[in-house]
Amino acid sequence: MAPVGTTLLRGLLAGAGAGLATGLVGLVFAEPTLDAAIALETGGGDELFSRGTQQFGLVLGLVLVGAALGLLFGLAYRLVPAETRPWHRSLLLALGGFTALYLVPFLRYPANPPGVGDLSTLESRTSSYLLCIALGLAVVTGSYAAVRALDRRGVGAWQRQVGVTAAALLIVSLAYALLPDAAAPLGDTPAGLVWDFRLRSLGLQALLYAVLGTVFGIVAERSAASRPSFAERA
Repeated sequence: MAPVGTTLLRGLLAGAGAGLATGLVGLVFAEPTLDAAIALETGGGDELFSRGTQQFGLVLGLVLVGAALGLLFGLAYRLVPAETRPWHRSLLLALGGFTALYLVPFLRYPANPPGVGDLSTLESRTSSYLLCIALGLAVVTGSYAAVRALDRRGVGAWQRQVGVTAAALLIVSLAYALLPDAAAPLGDTPAGLVWDFRLRSLGLQALLYAVLGTVFGIVAERSAASRPSFAERA
């Protein structure tokens, strides 16, 4: 396996590239929905920053978020046992990260466009969202550990995968029922616009993790293929 510094640098660069790609795609596919939401929020009044400045800030923010996520990705990659090829390990890690950090919280507390939500409940909604992230991390890491433990005990592939998936869904469902409801009032924002924004946000996050896992996996796989084996070095 590559040195820690090299792995972290790969993660940082792959994450920054994924953030840039997501930001550029977002400008094309998500910007019209965001523009409509902002127009409803401001009521046609003057904006503190121009839309061009906001768009640049959005792309830059995604690059920085992607870079930070890539560093965490590289660290997690080092911690995952090297039982599969780097390509497979990277894709599975990206899927697990997307599920834990975004999908599990999103299904309980979906994203809202500008102008939707009550500022007085912001603190409670943020706390609930962070609890969902912790839930996602616990379920994903616990599921991974359970699959490996069942594999060591000789349980068949489909039995352990179906069993662990069913248990994870049950745990998440029960946790959703216990978490506080944080439904935000839509106000004057049409429900169709809200759900359009949510689905586009989900798609962009999926793209971010997909690009990160793909780029990191390709680089790691090529590096592993070019590195001489122990027998060759001997």
